[in-house]
Amino acid sequence: MSLTSLSLDNAMHLASEAFLPYGCITSANPDDDSFSLTVMNGAGEEVLRVADITHGRYCDPDRLTRELQQARQELEQLGCRLDPWTMPLLRDDGVVASH
Repeated sequence: MSLTSLSLDNAMHLASEAFLPYGCITSANPDDDSFSLTVMNGAGEEVLRVADITHGRYCDPDRLTRELQQARQELEQLGCRLDPWTMPLLRDDGVVASH
C-alpha cells in the first residue's frame, strides 16, 4: 500500500483524465465521501458509468489505479479505443507532481 493518500478532489481529477479521448464527468457525493464517474463518447452518449467509488477505493493511489484500469478494460471490451494512460507521479501529500 502506498503511503500517499489522495483527496477526493485529486482522485476525481485523476479519474477525469484516465479515459481520453473520451470525456469523463466526475461527481462528488458529499454524503459519504465518494464519487461517481461517467464516460461519454464524442456524441455525448454515456458509454460507461461507475456509480460509487468510495473513500476506501480512491484514497490509496494503487487501489484507484486498479479501479480506473478495470473501467478502462470494460470500455476496451466494448470496442472503445483509449489513449495510453498510467497513474501520474504523486508527491507525498497526494498532489500530482508536474512532469
